Amino acid sequence: TPLSCDGPETEIEVTLLTDWCPEETSWTLVDLCNNDLIAEGGNYRSTTTSYTSTVTACASIFEFTIFDSYGDGLFEGDGSYTVTQDGIEVASGGEFESSEASSFGTSC
Repeated sequence: TPLSCDGPETEIEVTLLTDWCPEETSWTLVDLCNNDLIAEGGNYRSTTTSYTSTVTACASIFEFTIFDSYGDGLFEGDGSYTVTQDGIEVASGGEFESSEASSFGTSC
């Protein structure tokens, strides 16, 4: 289905470098203005591997949340994540416990 926006579109890219337990990691990207799930990732199988997901959405306010089912984040700094919006970094990290959330974007 083509995107139908009242305003501008935006491109969001999620890059995940998995740690030694990739199956524990998942993430969601939610449009906070309408609570729509825009994208999600999980079921990773390869250790220390880079995965990139790109989504085009209508400009809004978004929340990216990364989860670790074991509760040790992206294990001792071996893994990491970066989120960009239109090429500008809006969230990054790797050291967290069960989850970490970041909000970014313009307005509803």
